Amino acid sequence: MATGAGHEPATSGFGVRSVELVDPSRPTNESIPRRHLPTDLYLPEGPGPFPLVVHAHGWDGASWKFSRLLGTWASAGYAVAAPNFPRTNAATPEELRDLGDYLNQPADVTFVLDSVLAMSARGGELEGLLDPDRIGLSGLSLGGATAYPLLFNHRHRDPRYRCGLLMSALELPYHDDPYDFSRRIPMLTFAGTADASVPYELQQDTIAKLGGPAWNVTLPGGEHATPYEDPPSAHDPVVAAGTTAFWDLTLRDDSGAAERLLEALNVEGLSFVDVSDPQNHPQNHPRPHPSN
Repeated sequence: MATGAGHEPATSGFGVRSVELVDPSRPTNESIPRRHLPTDLYLPEGPGPFPLVVHAHGWDGASWKFSRLLGTWASAGYAVAAPNFPRTNAATPEELRDLGDYLNQPADVTFVLDSVLAMSARGGELEGLLDPDRIGLSGLSLGGATAYPLLFNHRHRDPRYRCGLLMSALELPYHDDPYDFSRRIPMLTFAGTADASVPYELQQDTIAKLGGPAWNVTLPGGEHATPYEDPPSAHDPVVAAGTTAFWDLTLRDDSGAAERLLEALNVEGLSFVDVSDPQNHPQNHPRPHPSN
């Protein structure tokens, strides 16, 4: 098994720029006729094109709360687009906050993806930097609930995503539109046994539906957001190394990344992974019950 000692996330080899994206076709509420989506772009140094990861924050979240993790991905050669949703981010005025606005967030993410790909097209300010054929989707908590329909919901599913990363995520209904979890798409999930916001067992109910292939990680003692956001956590090395190896495997087709992925996700005392591919391996061994 791997150990987490000595791992420090890379903090060089990329730049960060903020862009103000505005969707004039959809309102924020009755008094704001458009949706403002300030987005942080993490751009690796070099000519590109780079694989792209779109990252969705959770309730009371923000792009800047993930600067360490997103910087790690950018240092590894991945461009990242991290929008801030207008009614659920940490800077949203109290009178504008609305948890129910999650229903509009899949369309927000699609607008952001369309916008940054347009910026990367010929003549755009990011010309040639983003690879439109190598795109992954990431989300924490309510951001994970935003990602689920983009990957599996009939109304919102976006075929441009090659893979998905879900952290402390939950499945929420979207206008009675059904999910199709039989879709085969590589998935990496993280769930902490000490999550007080989205209980571990609730997360597993949805994870068990995934059609595979899926790497489902348990973080014993892991809380809701600290393993992924900037404040230091014992789980930081697992998340940084594991997610980067997952992107290498799924967005770069790096065959050697499969071994690195398993090594990164099996760390004594910190994490263990259950690899699930039910369509190819219907007798997959059940996940052991974790302890806090």
